[in-house]
Amino acid sequence: MNAILVPIGSTSEAVRAAERVIARYRAEPVDVHLINVQHPLPRHVARFFPRSELKDFHHDAGMRVLAPATRALDAAGIPHHDHVVVGHAAEAIVRFAARQGCADVLLEPPEGGLRALFHAGSVGSQVRHLMRAGSDAPA
Repeated sequence: MNAILVPIGSTSEAVRAAERVIARYRAEPVDVHLINVQHPLPRHVARFFPRSELKDFHHDAGMRVLAPATRALDAAGIPHHDHVVVGHAAEAIVRFAARQGCADVLLEPPEGGLRALFHAGSVGSQVRHLMRAGSDAPA
């Protein structure tokens, strides 16, 4: 079974992502990996907290973002793996997809307009750029 990675950056994206996953899974069962990437806290803030508390903080925040998608997938009976990582979103997504051997990264459709001309803005466009630049992750 092929594995797909589904990056989710906000709770509003989570519902749309779940709908795409459900449609994809019904067409062809896949091993679903949901991922949320949390930005690290600035060092001048993080230094006042134990590593375990920072890890718990990021994990809890990421799981809250994934919650609408996990509920929808659970209701549809679709098994999934939920992941929260800390780092730069696009780089972390591409690295994670390569490590997990994901056959596809299910991204939001590309934006239109002026931003799309310059391939700037969204995490999805950055992921597409990194994958085209020769990463081991799927295109």
